[in-house]
Amino acid sequence: MNRGSVSGHFLGAPGRRIFALLREPAGHPRGGTVLVVPPFGEEMNKSRRMITETAQRLCDAGRPVLLPDLYGTGDSEGEFRDARVDLWLEDLELACRFAAGRGSPVEAVLAVRLGCALAVAAARRGALPVEAASAWWQPALEGKRYLAQFLRLRVAAGSMRGEAPETVEGLRARSAGGEVLAVAGYELSPALVKGLESLSAEALPPGSGRLHWFEFVRDEGAAPPLPATRFIERARAAGASVAIETVAAEPFWLSAEIVRLPVGDSGSGSFSH
Repeated sequence: MNRGSVSGHFLGAPGRRIFALLREPAGHPRGGTVLVVPPFGEEMNKSRRMITETAQRLCDAGRPVLLPDLYGTGDSEGEFRDARVDLWLEDLELACRFAAGRGSPVEAVLAVRLGCALAVAAARRGALPVEAASAWWQPALEGKRYLAQFLRLRVAAGSMRGEAPETVEGLRARSAGGEVLAVAGYELSPALVKGLESLSAEALPPGSGRLHWFEFVRDEGAAPPLPATRFIERARAAGASVAIETVAAEPFWLSAEIVRLPVGDSGSGSFSH
């Protein structure tokens, strides 16, 4: 089987360039580009294999797939401490312009974890196509809550080392005072902390296309968490087309080792109609 091609591209102006990996199918594409909106921090490293295998399946089905490394992450320019949410939203807009310039505009979005909140924020500002179909993997939609969980990694690590006790609220206050916070090997600038806390996806943007929500649970048959159910109920009440599927599997984005889940079409089948 000819599995198409893979190419890397640096997008944007020097000093603000981001790296984007493009998978293109063999022959004429059978649909527009699928844009991957990646998760945050170490979760991207843990998710990369799952994203890669899903991207290859999409490519085999005739869909180009574009995966950008947001500014300050991966192979893009800048350090993580230089990253800001507003720059990441610009990066997603830049990726969409790149795909359109190649004759295959973005028609669908695969977003992972906090990438789901970023995708919603980007769509609200017109950076993503409003009619796109989307697949969300284990969405994290409240930046403030997500940040609190991330900061707890530092609190727990310090406690295990016997250091002076810290609290999430204390770290937030130090960030507001201008301190760069080092957490689990990542440096969070005050601007990034403020941007993360402002991320909140309480509803889908008007005009959103089909959404397929994948919730990974510990036990077969387990119900989705209440926040997911409430979000979906609000979206459906507003006229959105939303399907949710629970998958009993290990949380690959948190595992100590790289995990591959045999989850079939978690993403690839969502864009076939």
